[in-house]
Parts: sequence; structure tokens; C-alpha cells
Amino acid sequence: MAKLKSKWRSITLGYLVISYFVIVVINRLPVSYFLIGFGIYSLMMIILFFGTFVGVLGVLIQTFTRDNQKALPLYKLAYKLGTQNTTILATYGLLLLRNNEVSQALNCFDKGLETNTYFLTTKTLMGNKAICYWKLGQLDKAIQIYYDFFDQYGAENQVFLKNHTYDDDTIRTVVKDNPYFFPQDFTTLGYLFMLKEDYVKATFFTKAALNKKEDYASAYDNMGQIAYRQNNLVIAKEYFQKALELDENAPDTLYHMGLIYQLEHNNTEALQYLKKAKSCYLDGLSTITYDMIDTAIKHTT
Repeated sequence: MAKLKSKWRSITLGYLVISYFVIVVINRLPVSYFLIGFGIYSLMMIILFFGTFVGVLGVLIQTFTRDNQKALPLYKLAYKLGTQNTTILATYGLLLLRNNEVSQALNCFDKGLETNTYFLTTKTLMGNKAICYWKLGQLDKAIQIYYDFFDQYGAENQVFLKNHTYDDDTIRTVVKDNPYFFPQDFTTLGYLFMLKEDYVKATFFTKAALNKKEDYASAYDNMGQIAYRQNNLVIAKEYFQKALELDENAPDTLYHMGLIYQLEHNNTEALQYLKKAKSCYLDGLSTITYDMIDTAIKHTT
């Protein structure tokens, strides 16, 4: 069944071409006969792949209405009906993750990996799994996913994997040896190490992100948080300011700028940044919450 589903586009195209040739060209029957046959075939495909059909309706609603929540019930139904379509599973899983339904999202990503055959989709699903493990507090599992990706899809015999070398001289090599590792991947991995208070590796991978894309706001935010956690507020503020130059509405950066001004007893500036952070959209992928912002505001006023 899985193989059949993965080839349904080719089967449909082949059916259309052959049917048209036999019915219209060879037998010289009206085109309406062909359309009736196609209608019957389409009905069979809908019944056979009903879960995927429902999921596609969800994709269409999400695309045209730009309302994720309207599409969510259809994705949920498609999942219950057993769809094996990777795109639908990945999209549904991401929506669940944004809604903080992490365990269910993890199940979606696992199911998508079972049938997926496309390299970049596999990478995306693996990255999403890592985020799930992070949200579940399983940082080592999250980090291991990225290291598995280094090992499976990067260059062979990477020095930093064998010698555990995490210095500035190795950064360019790591970026070159892992062309499918994007800035957000390096940044996320750096953030995970920061949560483990391994600031050497956190800095290493964040700098790798900046080596890949020098104007990447999230990486500057990472560097700011690393400095902030080590009580180097002057350096932290410089990085946060750089991040805001690139993305003035980054809630994580605004929040931490508010905390720094709070520590400097500049409540006016602190409130300005914290209130702006609260006005931003946050979901399950965010590193801060509205409760965290509210707590900071209470401590400022």
C-alpha cells in the first residue's frame, strides 16, 4: 500500500494517457466516455486514499485562508484515517508543535519518516523531531539527531566528530563539510548546547551559522543569550542590538533586552522592550512564553 501511494501520480498520469488513447483515438468514441472513465477512476482513488484526500483539503484551506486552525481538524482526520503522505504528516506535526501538542507532533514526524524517500524532507522531519525532544526536556536526544545528520549526510571523517575539536579554526571546515546544514540548523544546535550550559559548543555552532549567513538575526540572538547567561551584559547587549537591527520584531531578543535594562535599573527602557515582546506572536516553537514576559513586567513595575 505504501509503495502504491508513493506512485499514485505516475499511475494516474499513465491511466489518463492510455485511456484517452484507447477510448478517443483508437475507438473514436466521444470524449464524454473518457471523462466518465476518469470520474470513476477518481472516485476509486478518493476511496482508496481517503485519508490523503482529506489532508489535501486541509492543505488547500491552509493555503487559501492562511488560517492554520481551520485546517487542523482536516489534518487530524487525515491522520486518523491513516494517511501516509509525508507532506500532510509533516504539516500536521508542525501545527501540533506550534500548539504545544509535542508528543502527538513527534508521532507525526516518526510516521512521516517511515515512508519518506526524499532527502531534504527527511532532514526537515529529523530537525522537527529534535525540536520535539527539546520541548520534552530531552536535550541529549535532540542533540544526537543533529550529530546523526552530521554523520550520515556530511563529509566522511569529519575532524570535529572524531577529535571533538570546537575552536574557531574548525568552523569553516564544519560548514564546508555539511552543505545541507542550514543557518537555522547550526543556530538550533547551538541553542541546545546553551541550554546544557556547554557554552564552548554553543558558541561554536552559532558562529558556524554566522559563517554560513553573516546577517542571520537568530544567530546574533544566540550569541547574546550565551553572553547573558555568563553575566557578560555589555557583550550581550551588543549582540542583541545587532539582532534587532536585522529583525526588529524578534520577541526573544526584545525580551532579553528588557531583562538587561531591568538589571541596569532602567525601567522605562525595560518596559518598552518587554511590552513590544508581548505584542509579538508566540507559539510552541518560541523559546519564551507570554508568562515569562508577564513575570518580567511585574518585576519591572
